Amino acid sequence: MDRNTSNLTAEHQLTSALDDVLEAVRSKRSFKLEAGAGSGKTHALIIALQEVLDNRSSYLDRRDQKIACITYTNTAKDEIVERLGENDSVFVDTLHGFLWELISPYQKVLSRLVLAMEKWQSLIEPGTTSDKIQVKYSLGIRRLTDDVAYLHHDDIPLLAKEMFKIKRFRALTTDRYPIIFIDEYQDTPKGLIETMLTSMADDLRKPVFGFFGDDWQQIYDNTCGTVSDPMLLNISNQANFRSSRSVVAFLNRLRPELPQFPSSEATEGSVLAFHTNGWNGERLKGQWKGQVPHDVSRAALRLVLEELSECWGSGSLADTKVLMLTHTGIANELGYGSLPSIFKYNDSFAKKENDVVAFLVDVLEPALAAYRSRQYGKLFDIIGGTKPLISNKNERTAWSSLLAHLDDLRSTGSVGDIIDILLTQRLFSTPDALVRLQRGLTELLDSSGDQEAQEWPRRILEYQQFRDVDYSEVVALSNFISSSTVFSTQHNVKGDEFSNVVVVVGRGWSKYDFADMLLSYSNGPGSKSVVKPSFVRSRNLFYVASSRARVNLAFLFAQELSNEVVDLLSAWIGEKRVRSVNF
Repeated sequence: MDRNTSNLTAEHQLTSALDDVLEAVRSKRSFKLEAGAGSGKTHALIIALQEVLDNRSSYLDRRDQKIACITYTNTAKDEIVERLGENDSVFVDTLHGFLWELISPYQKVLSRLVLAMEKWQSLIEPGTTSDKIQVKYSLGIRRLTDDVAYLHHDDIPLLAKEMFKIKRFRALTTDRYPIIFIDEYQDTPKGLIETMLTSMADDLRKPVFGFFGDDWQQIYDNTCGTVSDPMLLNISNQANFRSSRSVVAFLNRLRPELPQFPSSEATEGSVLAFHTNGWNGERLKGQWKGQVPHDVSRAALRLVLEELSECWGSGSLADTKVLMLTHTGIANELGYGSLPSIFKYNDSFAKKENDVVAFLVDVLEPALAAYRSRQYGKLFDIIGGTKPLISNKNERTAWSSLLAHLDDLRSTGSVGDIIDILLTQRLFSTPDALVRLQRGLTELLDSSGDQEAQEWPRRILEYQQFRDVDYSEVVALSNFISSSTVFSTQHNVKGDEFSNVVVVVGRGWSKYDFADMLLSYSNGPGSKSVVKPSFVRSRNLFYVASSRARVNLAFLFAQELSNEVVDLLSAWIGEKRVRSVNF
């Protein structure tokens, strides 16, 4: 790269991408801005919004029409509102908030659709008819009373997909929102954007869509990833304002299809890779196949951090984040040592695929954190609803007493103690899955006794054992997920960055094999394996972790690497920068 050439800089690349975005907006053409990590995507979104607001009459025919700006998180929503200021011409909300705004007026259609949905069948009593049911969305917990169907969060996009198949609904949507911008499009539920675009393809009037995101940063299950449609103008933003030149060069090796250019002010930085191929002892088997034992992984990380302290300079480790692309095998040190022995699959708790763990980590823990910091509006936002009308002292006391009791039990009680309170309180709803598991456990205890517990269904047995764990382990797991992995709760911002990053790469998650992913690179772009879902999952997570680094990036491979992968890394970053851990 010629660093003296002005057009090979992040500044030039962003300017060029912005010109293309503004041209698409002005010509009222739908577009997709593919923007890699650190590229200034949110800045581009704000500029596009400001263009419409500055020239409102050219884009919005009536005073009651608005631009819709859809975000992935409430935090991103607040950031955009803060940057734009309050403006009646923009409707900024999360995807679920926007979709509910669109579909909620059509109660008769919604009630029919809800009663036809597969996940509602177990809740519907014989004789229930749609004309008696009102559909509401508040806490995001699926339940059915005599006259109200309370929607689960997952129901909202499914219902919206069905509504977009109705021509009149599409016309009314276009009439209200002639322009719809979607941030982090890759994280929208699978099939939603495709349904919106294909259903509107032949409509004479349709919104101008602007999709801002990066399909390589799709790391969550059941999300759309890339979006491809003939009506979309594809625009690339090849800027990287975040990372050093060395890190950008590594990312370009990983992703040659969208090469990025660093800022003119970027530092040189460094990229190093450490492997454990020199370990001569027995390696783990099963889901850990090829990885060194957990105590060896811990020792290797300590040795690598000591060497990096010398390479990066004294005090550098204070600004270093360790990210785990493995289920770490250091659960005891992290404070949740009981959990791996309870759950059959690591993914079910480390990736929050267990419904109870997900509720405790994604809802209860952030809600109690908001309670402790007296952010009561955020508290009710997290549990999925609006702040309730607390009309008297008794109600205020009830909320305060419940939250204080739950907060105390975080350090003194068991998971079962917390669950029992959640299931008996009446101030907010708990997940149907939790209710069903408790009911199933109670029935089995009443009918079979403890001596036959090993013959129970696995989910019930796991649930019973999980109840006996100290709740402090859930706290430790929550802290680990939010601070040491690229999987964060929906209430945090995806896109964090750190001065120095150490990525620990290993096994333990059944859906990922990073050594195999890198081997596919060594086999060349024509390799069949590069289109496999397992390759894409591993590649995207590897890319997201690698692109968090501002200055220095290092890898520790706890799993054995083939000679081909070692050679590949040497070609990418230099042979002297690929090192064996000296045990």
